[in-house]
Amino acid sequence: MNESLSVAAEKAALREAQIALRDAIARPMRLMASHAVMGEPHWSRLAPYLPKPGGVIATYVAMRSEFDPGLLVMRLVNLGYRIAVPRVTPDGLVFHQVTNAGELEDGPFGTRQPRASAPILRPELFLAPLLAFDDEGYRLGYGKAYYDRAFAANPEAKRVGLAFASQRVARVPREPHDMALHAVLAVET
Repeated sequence: MNESLSVAAEKAALREAQIALRDAIARPMRLMASHAVMGEPHWSRLAPYLPKPGGVIATYVAMRSEFDPGLLVMRLVNLGYRIAVPRVTPDGLVFHQVTNAGELEDGPFGTRQPRASAPILRPELFLAPLLAFDDEGYRLGYGKAYYDRAFAANPEAKRVGLAFASQRVARVPREPHDMALHAVLAVET
């Protein structure tokens, strides 16, 4: 088996295990984590990566049992940041300005995404979802490399993952296109 197939198989197995692990976190615990990320020490870990107020922060709309960034996003809006949410296109993710949840529509893979007519923004900070992360900042996503391509297209933007602490693993399998995060805000559940 060649090395890239081996890494892909490793990622697939880890992905399956991590989805089951994350799904097992009780909903009340996931909600408490969404509140906790706005306090210390998480806010202090995020602060160095924040752009100036008025800057663009790309985030996501949680699906299934993902860490929900909604409360954190509300705080960032109140501090004057512009929020961009990804829209899935054949060429990858395009980040559109969103000012309220009513501007979202159903997208592929069970996502909620902005309408194509919403203004496109260039992210200065990514708040990224993940299935697993390691201490070197590598993340495991759902396997389509959407975020890695978005990171590569915006190399000057900071990259911060949002996670439950139980999503930490010893090492995320890596491929050449994988890009490390600058930080992970990992909340205990």
